Amino acid sequence: MKSSSTAVRALLVFAALALALACAPTTGGPAVPASDPNAIQLYIQQTAAVASTQTQSALPPATITPTFTATPWSTFTAVVTSTPFTFILPSSTPSQNIQYFRVKHDSQLALYDYKSRTVGPDWSYLKQTPEVVPLSPIPKEGTGTHRTPMTGRWETFIDELNNHDKKKLIFLKSPSTALFNGAGFPQMESLTMGGNIVTLEAIQGGWGRVHTLAYNNPGSADKVNYFTEPNFVHKVVLVTWNTKTKTTYWVNPPQGSIYWPFVARDEVWVQMERLEPFPILPMEVATLLEQEIRKEPSLEGEVSALLKAGEYTTIVEYRPSGSSVWGRLLNGYWILLFQYTKDGPTYYTTWSMETLPPLP
Repeated sequence: MKSSSTAVRALLVFAALALALACAPTTGGPAVPASDPNAIQLYIQQTAAVASTQTQSALPPATITPTFTATPWSTFTAVVTSTPFTFILPSSTPSQNIQYFRVKHDSQLALYDYKSRTVGPDWSYLKQTPEVVPLSPIPKEGTGTHRTPMTGRWETFIDELNNHDKKKLIFLKSPSTALFNGAGFPQMESLTMGGNIVTLEAIQGGWGRVHTLAYNNPGSADKVNYFTEPNFVHKVVLVTWNTKTKTTYWVNPPQGSIYWPFVARDEVWVQMERLEPFPILPMEVATLLEQEIRKEPSLEGEVSALLKAGEYTTIVEYRPSGSSVWGRLLNGYWILLFQYTKDGPTYYTTWSMETLPPLP
């Protein structure tokens, strides 16, 4: 009996020793590779395309809630249909958690042979046309569309967005213009146009449910406009084909810049292949052009320092404004990432996207 007890004790000691060795950290073996933002972005794009419906309630709560003071956006009051779709990545750096997407242009789509739709024989009678992208009531092709009545306060909102300019409003509300060419004004078609920004509420089978203004609250154009919330107010984009240079290009309507509220009475969906996501943040970038660092994302913002060409910095948040894109730094200040200048589309850092915004 004694020898049996001794054997049991020896066996228990051996087991404990083996367990301790198994749990001990090892000094050899391959190191864990550093996080690759490009790989993360690719993973998100691939996963989102096949994911089942995901809503904000099913996602973990955001760990970062950016607060903005003394900016036009801090007074934004328009109600939206629900919270935008978010990608929350594990990071010790406070960063953007709302994923912006830019709507691709004709020249990025196989549908138009990577040219302008005006090249096709069906468009031969038009030299230029609105670069529309249809939105569907369900995530499926060939399901038609639905219309949103732009009556009452919504018509006032449209008029305010365009400074009550009669020529612009005649163009926008015309039954021959894309937004109202189905049933005529005030029945607005469900669509957007190339280059504009959207956010999503859900992704399902290669489709994204688009985040729009709530139909029960038009808001006010002095607070919600193309320069404060370009994902809620879109710009008319005309596309055409240069027969001499064989290139696609975009123009504003003859009347100038024209805007409309991005709203739908019911939910609307867009194909994910028609969208380009903003690069995932945080992202380290190199400065290409010298610029001023500002305390607010505005050219009128107070200057705090100078960022010289060749310097490296980290972007942790985006702030689109019109056709420009600002980036917030770790210290809370802002720099320009993209802007149209007299030289054309201008990137100030190594941050870039294939899809260009609408012309200013």
